[in-house]
Amino acid sequence: MFFRYSVLSIALLSALNLHATEQQIERVTVQGDFRQQNIQQLAGSVVILSEQEMQRQSAQHLDEVLKQFANVNFAAGASRGRFIQIRGIGERSEFIDVVNPSVGILIDGIDYAGLGISSVAHPEQLEVFRGPEATRFGTNALAGMLNFTSKNPVFSPEGQLSATVANYHSQQLSGYYSAPLSEQVAFSLTLDQALSDGFIDNAFLQRDDTNNIDEFTGRFKLSWLPSEHLQLGLIAHLIDQQNGYDAFSLDQNRVTLSDEPGEDKLRSKALALTFAYQEFAAVDLQGQISYLNAQSDYGFDEDWSYRGIHPWEYSYQDRYLRSREQSSLDYRLVSKPAAQLWHNTDWVLGVYASSRDLTLNRIRRAESAMRLFDSQLQRNNLSVYAETTSALTEQLSMVVGGRVEQYSDDYQDVAGISLTPDATMWGAKISLNYQVNSQAMIYGLVSRGYKVGGINGEALAKADDGDFALLATKASFAPETVVNAELGVKGSSLDQRLLTRVAAFYMWRNDMQVKGWINPDLGPEFAGFIDNAASGRNYGIEMENRYQAHAALQLFVNVGYLRSKLGQYVTDGGLDLTGRDQAHAPRVNFSIGVDWFLNEQWSLQAGVQGRSSFYYSDGHNAEAAASEQVNLRLNYQVAQWQIAAWLRNAFDEETGVRGFYFGNDPRDEYAPKVYEQFAEPRRFGVTASYSF
Repeated sequence: MFFRYSVLSIALLSALNLHATEQQIERVTVQGDFRQQNIQQLAGSVVILSEQEMQRQSAQHLDEVLKQFANVNFAAGASRGRFIQIRGIGERSEFIDVVNPSVGILIDGIDYAGLGISSVAHPEQLEVFRGPEATRFGTNALAGMLNFTSKNPVFSPEGQLSATVANYHSQQLSGYYSAPLSEQVAFSLTLDQALSDGFIDNAFLQRDDTNNIDEFTGRFKLSWLPSEHLQLGLIAHLIDQQNGYDAFSLDQNRVTLSDEPGEDKLRSKALALTFAYQEFAAVDLQGQISYLNAQSDYGFDEDWSYRGIHPWEYSYQDRYLRSREQSSLDYRLVSKPAAQLWHNTDWVLGVYASSRDLTLNRIRRAESAMRLFDSQLQRNNLSVYAETTSALTEQLSMVVGGRVEQYSDDYQDVAGISLTPDATMWGAKISLNYQVNSQAMIYGLVSRGYKVGGINGEALAKADDGDFALLATKASFAPETVVNAELGVKGSSLDQRLLTRVAAFYMWRNDMQVKGWINPDLGPEFAGFIDNAASGRNYGIEMENRYQAHAALQLFVNVGYLRSKLGQYVTDGGLDLTGRDQAHAPRVNFSIGVDWFLNEQWSLQAGVQGRSSFYYSDGHNAEAAASEQVNLRLNYQVAQWQIAAWLRNAFDEETGVRGFYFGNDPRDEYAPKVYEQFAEPRRFGVTASYSF
């Protein structure tokens, strides 16, 4: 507790004593808010990474990028980290039951929640909103939101080509180009292909590529300015991911024994039309219509072994074929000065609607018997949102926002179960923002977020089995809500050498959704379901600092401190977890970096990211160990060329990214133990880039 309040006090005092100079304030614009504005003047815990800042990690995927953010974590259980947690809140897997993520993902305004970000090559910027953002993003932002913006078109030709070669037979080729087609039309195109054998050796098959990476991503943008007051846009995305999935080892290392390695495939296409009309005297009209179609094929060797490993062996394989088709529209009116309300109040009023069709075909082979499960879910959402910003004095302003959302589901499955739940939910926020001077702001806010409930299809399908009779009581789970109280300070020094952002928060979770499992006798037969614990508490502090120590030396320090507690919760196996830390919620995580410009051609970037231990699940007490990773990058720049030699995880730390606790090894009579999936080992490579 002393640590939390000491850090906040120091940050507040330093911000209050900063001298102002208007022309030197850093201008970093938040793209994901209703009105694009300087991050230093936006109430809320938001962090932004540019393309140059991602290069500091030599990042090739979202996994490496997320390590830089305070109080942000992720879980794998697939070929990549796909499930994100912010402030200890977020899912860790998706099997049969449809999961509505607590942390949403937008790519160019298109909803990719649950699909992840396939490539971070050539971004405009990546924004992370921490804390409930229901007013802005609705049900997908119970804990926060990732907003990824790809390169926007520009009206002067520019581009870049990059090639990477790294260990584990890894290669990446990416490129970006933007140019005008006429005085009114410009486009941008980003292409990225990543290949790798992965970091697993399969001893039984004598292969080193069963957990391989094979990902192609294409993003296209077209901007058309038919008049001075109208801007139209076209966005197109294509993702083709053909990854393997063979990550868990009976020997708890990077050597597997699977005879039927799995896959983690995704092919998705998305289109969006955007417009911004500014000719009205009182308001601007903005909107986006989007469509996404995705098919995924995710499966794994459930026994993690081969036939003949032991007389007590079993041989199972599990596979999930999903199809997702969604469409959405988002229209809003944004006031101009002529339409201000009382007390110099600006406002936003909008409507959002979406429709999503989800189908699942599960194919599970248990020895020679095939077990099939099919389900269809259609979900419709309709919401209305509004936000006002009032200038109460020259220094004090108030922001009030809210959203009301109605959703309805139509669920059917092969077991003959048909359900049509619906609910109306609401979220809101209110903040007071005090601009101490042009260099420093203090804010306090209260926000409420929500997440829809759902149906436990697997529980209902297995409830007739005597070993799983308890599942008859787990047919559905209730919506979850979060109330967040936050106090923050943002400031910079007179000369911009020091920049700091600090936020302290306390969150009340009600009817928190937790993942439960029934695993009779800890054997191969199991069933998962989503349950509701009574409550939960998440509180802590997050801080980002940048310091220009010298003209050639820049330091970065990001620190997150998090405490979380489960409310009254006893698992169906009788394990009392009341008061324990929540899953995937490390108490401390940090990222420290330095940029050192040795001369005009050479620069060195170094960093270390670390986190404390944390629990893997809300259903058992298995833990991931604390870890620290050191990263280095040496750059040589000459004219339009840059060549970089880089090293990630220099000391080859074993970092757990997903864990289970059960018995799966016949060689030790299926004794329960912790099984872990590990993040990448030591990586080294060379990247060459040419800008034009």
